[in-house]
Amino acid sequence: MELFEQSGSSKRPLAERVRPETLDDFVGQEHLLGVNKPLRKMLEGGMLSSFLIYGPPGNGKTTIAFLAAKDRKKVVISATTEHIKDVKKIIEVLVKEKNFSDVTPVVIVDEIQHFNKKEQDTFLEPVEKGDIILIGLTTDNPSFYIISPLLSRLSIFVFEKLTVPHIEKIVDNAIKKDKLFSNYLITPDARKLIAEASDGDARKALNLVEAIFDSTGKKIIEESDLKSFTGSATLLYGEELHYDLISAFIKSMRGSDPDAALYYMYRMIEAGEDPLYIARRMIRFAAEDVGLKDPNALVVANVAQQAFHFVGPPEGYLALAEAVVYLAKAPKSNTLYIAESEVKKTIEETGSLEVPKKLRNPVTKLMKNWGYGQDYKYPHDFEGHIVKGEKYLPDEIKDKKFYGEE
Repeated sequence: MELFEQSGSSKRPLAERVRPETLDDFVGQEHLLGVNKPLRKMLEGGMLSSFLIYGPPGNGKTTIAFLAAKDRKKVVISATTEHIKDVKKIIEVLVKEKNFSDVTPVVIVDEIQHFNKKEQDTFLEPVEKGDIILIGLTTDNPSFYIISPLLSRLSIFVFEKLTVPHIEKIVDNAIKKDKLFSNYLITPDARKLIAEASDGDARKALNLVEAIFDSTGKKIIEESDLKSFTGSATLLYGEELHYDLISAFIKSMRGSDPDAALYYMYRMIEAGEDPLYIARRMIRFAAEDVGLKDPNALVVANVAQQAFHFVGPPEGYLALAEAVVYLAKAPKSNTLYIAESEVKKTIEETGSLEVPKKLRNPVTKLMKNWGYGQDYKYPHDFEGHIVKGEKYLPDEIKDKKFYGEE
């Protein structure tokens, strides 16, 4: 728990040493911090109010919270380490001190979702009365983890994942700004690889930069230096390898090779790939490559995703592995995928064909007079619940076949 900003030190991590001190130094989140955008207008307008930032790690949430609290007394709380009893005492002190100041103190709560719903009630009254300005930071969807009464008192800003160009610019700015590394250089290829490996996390990228400089002792870092840095798969997991591994993973399952599929899955995990991305691709695979040959494959893939989301790493990896083996060994059919392609192609070629009037719902008397619903045959009135010879497609394509039987 941090009561005031502490003086800087060259021994602090690079990410801390080069933290932006003004909005103009900040990189990313243009949709909120560009000229005349909502968050920038709040921060520059001098009318600061309580808000919450939701977004992935390392994209500037903490930096913006610090800039918002600049020139104000602030408390920084980590919900992952602090006890709510201590937080209550701090807030009580701040409320008392506010009686002797015209400036409302700021309480920054990192990972606020880790306070349970009852504990979050602690912030309600002081926020509502204006005794504190609360700035909540979270990497989890606040709709699920933050109580509604508190959400209703906060402005919600969604931070997006930083792009590779964003990270490259942040790395460049950091080297130029930092006193220790201002005479150092990273070649464009090396910088891009670091940016790709960081997966949108600026803090991770800057930590890599510092570690590389410190370990190599070189002032000019090239791509080859990254490869010899630790041999870490994560560092070398650039955009190309990302696509190569996921392609090999899908093709191995399609080829019914569970061993290869498991190998590529764990290669991706060890390289730092988002496991939920792998789960999403498995769900797509279950529909595209297994289809109705084994409808349970889609169930297994979905349950694996839910299990991982619930359990988390590393235990949750086994749920993904189980689904991978199941999908690899399942019988294969791409008839649904072919049907999808044919349907989309037909729609593109024929445009907006009229729905047959017999299939339209005559919700008004006028629509009934127009022939809506006329001659419609209710399948349940027929043997086998099928109207033999009946056509349901628009007349222009009434005999078209999209889905081939399994």
